[in-house]
Amino acid sequence: MAATARLTRNLLDRIAGGVCGGIGAHLAISAWWVRLAFIVLTVALPNLGFLLYALIWLNLPAQTLSDLSDTDKARRPARAETTLLLGAGVIGVGAIALADTLGFLNGVKGDLLTPALLFLIGLTLLIRQLRRAA
Repeated sequence: MAATARLTRNLLDRIAGGVCGGIGAHLAISAWWVRLAFIVLTVALPNLGFLLYALIWLNLPAQTLSDLSDTDKARRPARAETTLLLGAGVIGVGAIALADTLGFLNGVKGDLLTPALLFLIGLTLLIRQLRRAA
């Protein structure tokens, strides 16, 4: 998808409000990189992550149907992989909350959540890149 002339909330590449899809389309990168950045920000600084997303959502205009190309209009707006990823994300957040409540994420020298998440994200990206190269 080519970069659009103006930044808008994406109608088709959206999970919640279309903010990440719109930013990704505007920057001509995958919206999943933008989503990952928001996830990392929200895990590291929850109040800032949610507030920033909400402010962008409120200030970005929604994409109109006239902004879409004919191929975009023919595209199905909801994909099964989006629903699966959203469900997996909710399960992951629930598992993290449960582990934190039970005290599994508290080490002798402090919180283990942020380093563990960064390690898992990095490992996932590395494995994904190695599979592409093969």
